[in-house]
Amino acid sequence: MKRLIFLLIGIFIMATACQDDFVEPDDSLKSAKYEKTQTFQIKGWATVNGDDEAPNITCTPEYLGIEFCSRGWISGHENILGTIVHDESTYEKLWCVAEITPEGPVALNVVWADMLRTNGNRTFGTCYMYINVVTGDIWGYFNYEGGTGRFEGLTGTTQILNAKMLPDGGISWDEEGEITLVLK
Repeated sequence: MKRLIFLLIGIFIMATACQDDFVEPDDSLKSAKYEKTQTFQIKGWATVNGDDEAPNITCTPEYLGIEFCSRGWISGHENILGTIVHDESTYEKLWCVAEITPEGPVALNVVWADMLRTNGNRTFGTCYMYINVVTGDIWGYFNYEGGTGRFEGLTGTTQILNAKMLPDGGISWDEEGEITLVLK
């Protein structure tokens, strides 16, 4: 009886081993790329200065008369990403909308940022900054949406903290948050 069982097992193994497509992987799995990621806590600071030669952008509704510079430069430093090269890092305002609140008009500025780091790589993202034009209170967050070199695939969010208007019209703030890097 044992011999019969071993014979049947042997025949089964031979029959299945001769099939071409028995162990062929699915084409969709052949091209799949496994990416290893790591999440980090991030802290830092940033400053933006408007380009005096750039046109202003008027927040909607326009009858409120709230205007901001449409583009400018960024400087700063984050503990994981490094120092931002001021002359090569820019922001461009995408849109602005204002709302009347009990504390005064608050303008939401949505800005695209392209930042060159001292290591030669870039980081990109969108900033959502709220500014109370009466009290001067500023708050919001920044979403990282990619980069180049070692920052390719970068995602994450930092909160805007301790923000203040500068005498030259710029804005300075601290930031804290979490980012995820694709490890290479």
